[in-house]
Amino acid sequence: MRRFVSTVILLLAVNAFSGQWFAGAAPAVESRVADRAPAVSVEKGYIELTAPDGDNVRFEIFSITGQLIKSVTVKSSTVKVDLPKGFYIIKCETWTKRVMLR
Repeated sequence: MRRFVSTVILLLAVNAFSGQWFAGAAPAVESRVADRAPAVSVEKGYIELTAPDGDNVRFEIFSITGQLIKSVTVKSSTVKVDLPKGFYIIKCETWTKRVMLR
């Protein structure tokens, strides 16, 4: 009997915590945060660095071997950085991303 009760409690606990937990406003809050985040996009032959409105964001571009290639401060706009084909590591204040230029 004790084993049966323990099994039922365990199954109910697993069921209770297996769903998604978020408030109704969570997606909107996440999208606003994402809109305010610095961004990088790769186009043919260049990298586009974007800073949210009103922010100054420093981006550092490294080669795949870790050598600093370029440091750019973007002020509330988008900057295009021309680079040769290859793999690069782009670091900003809040994230680090790997990109490949073709």
